[in-house]
Amino acid sequence: LDVDLPLGRDTSFTVLLRVQDQSTKLSRYANFQVATRPIFKNSLFFLHGSQGNVRLGNVEVVGASTKVRSDAYKLVHPDAVNPFTKAYKLMFQYGLVSERRDFVKRYNLIAFETDGKVKTYDPFGLKPCFTNYRDFVVPQSDQGTFLPSKIGMVGDPSNQSDFYYMLGKDGRFLTARTIPSFKTPATEGSVSNYNVTAAAITASHFVLWDGRNNRFLYVSKDDGYGIWAEQQAYQAQLNNPVLDAHVDFSGLKEGLSPVGKKAIYGYIQYRENYNKATPYFIFRDKAAPNYYLYQLTSTATDGDKGSGGNGDEPAYTIKGQKLEGFSPSSVATILYNTWFSTNYIFYADGADVVRYNVNNGDKAVLYSAPAGYTIACMKFRSEDTFIYSTDLGRYLSIGLNNGANGAIAEIKLNTASDLDETYAPRFYDKDSEGHKLGNILDVQFVREYSYALPSNK
Repeated sequence: LDVDLPLGRDTSFTVLLRVQDQSTKLSRYANFQVATRPIFKNSLFFLHGSQGNVRLGNVEVVGASTKVRSDAYKLVHPDAVNPFTKAYKLMFQYGLVSERRDFVKRYNLIAFETDGKVKTYDPFGLKPCFTNYRDFVVPQSDQGTFLPSKIGMVGDPSNQSDFYYMLGKDGRFLTARTIPSFKTPATEGSVSNYNVTAAAITASHFVLWDGRNNRFLYVSKDDGYGIWAEQQAYQAQLNNPVLDAHVDFSGLKEGLSPVGKKAIYGYIQYRENYNKATPYFIFRDKAAPNYYLYQLTSTATDGDKGSGGNGDEPAYTIKGQKLEGFSPSSVATILYNTWFSTNYIFYADGADVVRYNVNNGDKAVLYSAPAGYTIACMKFRSEDTFIYSTDLGRYLSIGLNNGANGAIAEIKLNTASDLDETYAPRFYDKDSEGHKLGNILDVQFVREYSYALPSNK
């Protein structure tokens, strides 16, 4: 029986059968309903190739079947021109915001291009979104093209407490809440001369390191969205300036001052009490491969929720330590995951995925790539705190390169952040038709919002 199924969306149909008992020859009619899933649901996308010839690949596992596509867009749009030729970075955002007009979607796969353009798709079928709203994700700016280098988030999309930051390659930064519509921090009353290289999001603030002036900055989180045009977003931010945190480094031991060092990663350590979590920043010497960890603590009397830093008073105090044996071969691979111990940081060291204990310097190799490969990028399937994404946060997706060829690997960790021995590591260096993959530029898992935990029933 051939059934035409619409591509890129769910559907269902009913099959009517005549069932016959072979011994009695009695028969009856019975029907059952077949429900389909949209293509690419709960799958891993990846960018691969070289600039000007980049394609969007996909790994989709359905039951015992695995499909690796080197050109996922061509599969669903066979006659269309490849829109990912200049893409270099991916982002996925989802939420429970009701759809407005034609540009607020529940599932958003976002591709950033080297010319500053941003393209957004519904990942389940790769249908373009936001076609009638100009510059939806990244606002236009007189300062020129904004090219993201790092994107971070914290919070729970189920109650619209998710916040995002985006750092530009030129030191600018953008912020967003719940919707992937970023906005530029206010200029009136704000610090405007900065070069931000790392950021963290606390319960109340975006905290940032300004490498140009060797200082921490902060801006309060606000309830506005960047979706209703640039001018309205700008007006909403006027009373929420970017401020100098006036952190005093004089109490740090000799050699531990962050002045003259480069901030490469920011995060907050928390598992259960987000409101009391404090920001951490990893720095490195500019000349030597020495790494340092700094913890900031708000000086506000009501915890992190106060403004702190009134006038020239410090908004945060600081503690610092040297990270002995910390050895990422690519600082872009440094990760923290809230679902594991607050002591652990993950990074790539050549061909190895390393788990590092910031308390004592212990290291454990969780995965080693096949000979000839080095790790180019890593992302956990999920980094949010929504309860139904718990299991997803234990899967680590890895992009690997060997010369002009690339590969995708995936491992699963147990709740103690050791390798889960019940899950065999996956490795794909060819698509399902036997074609080799190109250099991996970025990876991004996409999923339905309520991804349920496995049931024992």
